[in-house]
Amino acid sequence: MIKSEPWTGGTDEEYETQHFGFGCQRFKIALRKMVEQKISGGVMEMVTALQSSLNLNDTDKLTLQHSSNKLIRLYCEKAGPSLEIIDNEIDKLLKIPHNILLPEDEVQFDQVTDEGFEKLKEEVSNLQQTVKRGAMMESLLTAEEEELASVEELYQLSRKDMEVIDLLEKNLSNTKDLLKTLQSDTEFITALEPSTNKNNDIP
Repeated sequence: MIKSEPWTGGTDEEYETQHFGFGCQRFKIALRKMVEQKISGGVMEMVTALQSSLNLNDTDKLTLQHSSNKLIRLYCEKAGPSLEIIDNEIDKLLKIPHNILLPEDEVQFDQVTDEGFEKLKEEVSNLQQTVKRGAMMESLLTAEEEELASVEELYQLSRKDMEVIDLLEKNLSNTKDLLKTLQSDTEFITALEPSTNKNNDIP
């Protein structure tokens, strides 16, 4: 009835269990079960005493049973805030800071440090090479990006030049058509001039 967080384990819980024989999570769960058992046991003792001292019929016994269950739930709910305060105190007492190394782990830590030193150096060297390769790739990509930008600029300039050339060709074509029209009109007028003069000579 008392709400309890499920046990999830983890590194902290394992470390606490290694040092104390139990972890904070298990201790909190066990404490809640113990409190709930104490509440239930106390209420049930009261129910037993009432049933033995009073001459209750079946209806009264059923009512007493329902009332006792409600009383247990009420006590469990009221215990919640107090248990949260106790949880904080448990954390203060049992939580092991991350920068603390237990005595039984110190020897293992020294062994790992001695045996893994060369391996760590190799890993650092590999990381440095990876960083260098990454820097080179970034430099190459930057240069390629700049080159592509230059090509794009040349393309835009060429495109504008082509547009100008197309416009000039269109204007030149229009001029040629105009000249042809003028030439045709001139030839037509010239062809009409002799007949016009003859008509003017008639009295």
